[in-house]
Amino acid sequence: MKMSLYQRLSISLFIVFVAMLTIIHLWTKELAQRTRYESQQHLHLSLAANLARDNPLLQQGVYDHDALKNLFHTLMVLGPAFEFYFLDPNGNILTHSLPQSYIKRKTIDLLPLIQLTQNRAPLPIYGDDPKHLERKKVFSAAPVFNGAQLQGYLYVIVAGERYDSVHAKNSSVHDNQLSMAVAVAAFAFLFIVMIGIFAYFTRPLRRLNQDIKQLIDNGFDIQALHLQSWPKDSSNEVHQLSEAFHKMAEQINRQLKMLNEIDTRRRELLADISHDLRTPLASLTGYIETLTISQNTTLNEHQQQCLSTALRNAQQLKTMIDQIFELAHLEGGQVSISLETINLAELLFDVVAKFSLSANKKNIAIKIECERHDVLVHTDIAKLERVLSNLLENALRHTDKNGTITIRAVEVDNHSYQLFVEDNGSGIKTEEIAYIFDTRYRASNATESDGKHTGLGLAITKKLLELLQTDIKVQSELGKGSVFSFTVRKANFGKL
Repeated sequence: MKMSLYQRLSISLFIVFVAMLTIIHLWTKELAQRTRYESQQHLHLSLAANLARDNPLLQQGVYDHDALKNLFHTLMVLGPAFEFYFLDPNGNILTHSLPQSYIKRKTIDLLPLIQLTQNRAPLPIYGDDPKHLERKKVFSAAPVFNGAQLQGYLYVIVAGERYDSVHAKNSSVHDNQLSMAVAVAAFAFLFIVMIGIFAYFTRPLRRLNQDIKQLIDNGFDIQALHLQSWPKDSSNEVHQLSEAFHKMAEQINRQLKMLNEIDTRRRELLADISHDLRTPLASLTGYIETLTISQNTTLNEHQQQCLSTALRNAQQLKTMIDQIFELAHLEGGQVSISLETINLAELLFDVVAKFSLSANKKNIAIKIECERHDVLVHTDIAKLERVLSNLLENALRHTDKNGTITIRAVEVDNHSYQLFVEDNGSGIKTEEIAYIFDTRYRASNATESDGKHTGLGLAITKKLLELLQTDIKVQSELGKGSVFSFTVRKANFGKL
């Protein structure tokens, strides 16, 4: 599915917004957790020191570990969020307030404890969690002395596992509701702002696109449409592009006008030249014919051959001039259509009869296949006869001796008949089929015939069929022949 620039920009911004929202959510969550841990640690910073100072057991060198363990258990009952540990001077855990099966570590890293007690690092400071081999927790700690001798450290986890589980349970529903509300509000705000911003910034592009489509639909005729005006000397790149497009459209329109004028003058010149050449050429041909058939002139054999050659070339030149004149009138739109109802089968037999002599010379059989002989079509008889004659002449020229040419009339539907002119001659290369209707195009496998041809027959045929509002189709295979086909409208289904 093709998307417009507006849609692509909207989707891109939506993806960027979702990514940013995710990053902001994770960062906010991390910041909230860090702030919570910092507050908890700051609030309980002196907890361990107070406990160490107020409990004689810790001051006596911890000789009774069972009594100390009972003390920790009592303190944990009073503060379920706390976990108490007593460490020796090397960080080894001597006793604690938890069941032994919970403990995964035997030693605690003392560096975070020293940083906390000596205020060497900003809060929060994380220490090892004895219940996990890798997890860190915020804590309170204090060294325990007996006189001047260090007995160990009191290590208190201030946000223990019970606290984490209760906090996660109570805050999960609230956080989800808050996150959903924030997400919905953010997406709604984004959608409204995005539509407005993108509509504003892409509006000039949409206007420019409309101008381009109108110019193409109107054949680059800038006078036939009203192009939108744009600000002059604007810093907006789209406005600058639009101004450049307007200048380009005006230049294209001027060049098209010049080309049309040149083409019109060319067609008029061809028609005038062809018309002016007809009279002297007819006079020349007439004198040559008179000399050729005259019985009163004494011409030797060589002179007679020269006159025959001159006559043949003059007749060929006359045919060429006639076709150039006809093509110039067709291209200039100076040919009118005279529609009438005719019998299609009779026209086919008349055209074939005109070429019967040429076909007999090459022993080529011309067949007519018509399902019915009372088919009435509504067309211009002169132009249809010209089309069939050109196609039949072309088929005769490219069909070898003893070949076959078939003209078929097949009913397509209730509206039209399709005519086929088929031969088993030399055929056309596939890559050359698209060019055979160009004037003066000569196929690479074209055959020579006794009479030179102008190469304008198929071009005239195509123009005539365009006047009759139909198109010609070609199917051909090199060495196997060609099939030309076009449709004619039945008389009982209206005019062209």
